[in-house]
Amino acid sequence: MSLRRPLSFFASLLLLGGCGTETLEEGAGPRQSRAALHTGMDLAVAGLGVTCAEGQVATVTGTIVNEAPTGIDPSVAGIYAGDPAEGGTLLATVNVPWLVGKERYAFETAVQVPDGTQKLFVVADHVDFFPEDSEENNTGSLTLAAGGGCLVNQAPVALCKDVTVPANASCGATASIDNGSYDPDGFPQPLSITASPAGQYPVGTTPVTLTVSDGMDSASCSATVTVVDDAAPVAGASKNLVLARTLGADYKTVTLADCAQPAVDTCGGTLDLQQSASILRVESDESEDALFSLALFKCQDIKLSADRKSAQLRAESSLLGNGRVYTMVYSVADASGNATIGTCKVKVPSLQGLISVGVGPVYCQGEGCPANTGGGLLCPLL
Repeated sequence: MSLRRPLSFFASLLLLGGCGTETLEEGAGPRQSRAALHTGMDLAVAGLGVTCAEGQVATVTGTIVNEAPTGIDPSVAGIYAGDPAEGGTLLATVNVPWLVGKERYAFETAVQVPDGTQKLFVVADHVDFFPEDSEENNTGSLTLAAGGGCLVNQAPVALCKDVTVPANASCGATASIDNGSYDPDGFPQPLSITASPAGQYPVGTTPVTLTVSDGMDSASCSATVTVVDDAAPVAGASKNLVLARTLGADYKTVTLADCAQPAVDTCGGTLDLQQSASILRVESDESEDALFSLALFKCQDIKLSADRKSAQLRAESSLLGNGRVYTMVYSVADASGNATIGTCKVKVPSLQGLISVGVGPVYCQGEGCPANTGGGLLCPLL
């Protein structure tokens, strides 16, 4: 007596329908036409595994799943050495009983694995008896070790992490997002690790994909490489501008570009001081009320512009001195906000034409002025 249940009423109708005449559209095969019926049938393979005995004997385990909400009649699954779509060899079959909607059928079947087999495939309804809505989930596979045999290759594990590194002299950086990727069994080949994109990364954040492979299986993960420009620019040298001494101690407008050479930055190249810099303060090595003639002195020898890109400096020097030296102290920053302090000098010769090297600040205007460099004693009296 057979223990198999009779075919469901719906399956019986489908089989009976095959006895009639079916008109196929030009270029369409019978399987395509069946799929177009939308039968509500859907078998799937899940949870495959394999254990090994002596020799080439393997026990394949897995589950055949009725993904549909309604029942389906008994079916037959096939276990293949190699992809059946490419001529794989049928090793064994699994008789799957009648399944109610969403029911799972676990199986365990021993097979003899041929030499050289790299993959085992399990195909639900391997003879295509049922016209399923989807055939894409009917097949599952297991990868075996190099050279075939029962031993299963364990896929490598890709582990990634976000990294942040400083830019080098080329305004880029090399970095690795690998966070300890590994191959559990160390074969069939040494683990290879590649990154895409690879090589030098520019300033900013770059998405990177890491791929690891043991020669048979591979895995990948993604992270970011952030390259930070943390190097301050190098201030340019002083131009040592000389202002001609005037009898009326006239103001002369001096810009940063007049006073100093451009700054140089690793990533920004040559920096225009009028765009990238600002004056912090201007110091003078002579007092504000120094006499520039026998009976005259002027006040407010230094006036900073509102945008701190220039200053008005009096073209005067002390009557009894060896010349005046103004020192501009400025800050120059690159596009990443890294800043450095630079200085440059503007000189006014003495009455006798001497040019001083400077003796330190006595008078100062701006921010961060040294102590005791305020206005002269006479200027507040005016």
